[in-house]
Amino acid sequence: MKFSVIVPVYNAEKYLEKCILSVINQSYENWELILVDDGSNDKSSQIVDGFAEKNEKVIAIHQQNAGPGIARNNGIKKATGDYVVFLDSDDYIDIDYFTLLAPKAEKVDVVFIDVLQVTSDGKTLSKELMSEYKGWNNDRIIRSQMTGKIPWGGVRKAVRRSILVDNDIKYTNHKVGEEALYSFRVVHAAKFVDFLDNKPVYYYVNHEGSQSKTVMEDPWGGVVDTIANYLKENDLYDEYADTVNAFAITAAVVSIDKINLLFSGFEKKEHLKTRIREFINNYDEDVNIDKESMSIKARIFIPFVTKGITWPVVLSSKLKKILVH
Repeated sequence: MKFSVIVPVYNAEKYLEKCILSVINQSYENWELILVDDGSNDKSSQIVDGFAEKNEKVIAIHQQNAGPGIARNNGIKKATGDYVVFLDSDDYIDIDYFTLLAPKAEKVDVVFIDVLQVTSDGKTLSKELMSEYKGWNNDRIIRSQMTGKIPWGGVRKAVRRSILVDNDIKYTNHKVGEEALYSFRVVHAAKFVDFLDNKPVYYYVNHEGSQSKTVMEDPWGGVVDTIANYLKENDLYDEYADTVNAFAITAAVVSIDKINLLFSGFEKKEHLKTRIREFINNYDEDVNIDKESMSIKARIFIPFVTKGITWPVVLSSKLKKILVH
């Protein structure tokens, strides 16, 4: 069993060496490391080339800046392993990751990974235990991933490469949520999934430069449209339409919260009007809402958002901001 580790790299000079060494020092030896430099303008590209020159199992790819989704796609094209593992350039992995993964990967198409969110100096902030969903069937996982109730990140799952190649599964080029459609398609195509539940083996470093810190007005709106369009084009929409509605509501709630953080006064009112109008225009009134696949936070706002009412979400956002500060 050979693992292809794909790392999109963009201006990660502070963290990149630790990331790379966490792969090189694995207790399991049959791997290749594909570093895709996404047009970095710091010393990342030199670090990538330096490791590739010293170690024949490290492969360097350079591209013009196109985002992490496209970088991962180019990594998939280059991969030769049986399984594909994704790692972000500011994160790192446990020394036994591949040793623990190998016996599970032999039997299934997708293996979900337990994650620790840590500070830059390694202190644990929180646990994201994908193994909590071990008793769920594929359909429930797919739907809960679609809405973001289960994190959809590519780093949280290792995937048999043939699944990606045979189904032409790729990441999208969204700034946020480029893993959403990828995650849907991967689990939908998988016959069997499993969970690496021995211990958390992926360390997600939460720092000021993390993509999760990026504040966008509508991070998930375009992702909803992309998934809905894919389902319609592939005759799957009727099966998942209620979950698309659930995701659309969730995305609207997230966007209203972000608008409250980014704008004030008249400008905020106009942005709220525009966003809720977009939601109403795209919301499918002819189907139900898959409430079971929504987070509780999003679910409580269903009666308001579906009627075009934004003030309860704004009020909740204001209260959250006060409590945080």
